[in-house]
Amino acid sequence: MNRQDYLNRLQLTLEASDFGPVEEAISYFNEILEDRIQEEGMDEEAAIATMESPEEVARKLVHSKSSAAADPAPEPAPADEPFISGVRIINARAEQVRKIIIKDRNMRLKIRGWSREDIELQHPETERIRYDFSLQDGEMALIRQPMEFSFNLLLFKNSDPSMREVNLFVPYELAAEMDLRTSNGRLDAKNFALWGKASFITSNAKMDVENVGAKDLLIKGSNGAIDLEKIQSKHSLTVTSSNGKIKAEKIHAPDAVTLSTSNARITVEDVDTAVLQMGTSNGRIEGKLPGRRSDYSIVSGTSNGKNNLPRQQQGGSKSLSAKTSNGRIEVNFREGD
Repeated sequence: MNRQDYLNRLQLTLEASDFGPVEEAISYFNEILEDRIQEEGMDEEAAIATMESPEEVARKLVHSKSSAAADPAPEPAPADEPFISGVRIINARAEQVRKIIIKDRNMRLKIRGWSREDIELQHPETERIRYDFSLQDGEMALIRQPMEFSFNLLLFKNSDPSMREVNLFVPYELAAEMDLRTSNGRLDAKNFALWGKASFITSNAKMDVENVGAKDLLIKGSNGAIDLEKIQSKHSLTVTSSNGKIKAEKIHAPDAVTLSTSNARITVEDVDTAVLQMGTSNGRIEGKLPGRRSDYSIVSGTSNGKNNLPRQQQGGSKSLSAKTSNGRIEVNFREGD
């Protein structure tokens, strides 16, 4: 049984039992499985093997709900610092930070450049969503805590969309690196330049990166489109995806640009680089490149589709590779053939 089968069975059983917060429960148990896959390195079957059957989980949830309705809630124990849900705001001086790390899941990430000289990080925190934050030796890190397994119905509260986003604001130019990762959430980065390298990674969601610069750029996604515009890399840009289209416009990366996906198309326009590699399957490759065709040494190939590029061409100062299957290749050049 895979994860989706498990969650579908759980959902059907809960709906048949007239359990109230079904959507919240499914989201909660999806996070539990995601933790065991991502944090503990299990595959889906191993993660599901650690769980009780969907029917048993549903039975315990229904029992927990019935018990909560029958018994009045006990008075909470006094605490010196009671937990309060809300958005936490953290500020740091830019000169303190040489690397920014965010490791999250089921959360949107939005990164923006601004005119201020400091860095601001905004993240939600609830009984269910907790983070570890640190700023030490130039490394600023926000790491999502693993979820603990529980049948506590309080954990199903707080589906407010405003509590599903992490915001990072940085100076337009920052002498630092970035390593930003999430899953099942959109990643949106705009209007800043880094002195160091950058990695942007998500899954099952769209990624937008616009007007961003870095020493080197790595962008990875799956099951969602990747849109890139006005990207400046001192050396290289690597973009990999699966089941998601890649669109790259106004790209400058002198050493190399690699665009790789599957079951989706690749579209390029004005990609300036010495080595351009594009590969997909069951999708077309199209676009317009700077210069003339004769500027490029070309290797191209497709099956079950038209191809306007030569299969092989030597003598160009730049390198172009375009390969797909079950899709056409139509790449043109600004200054003609």
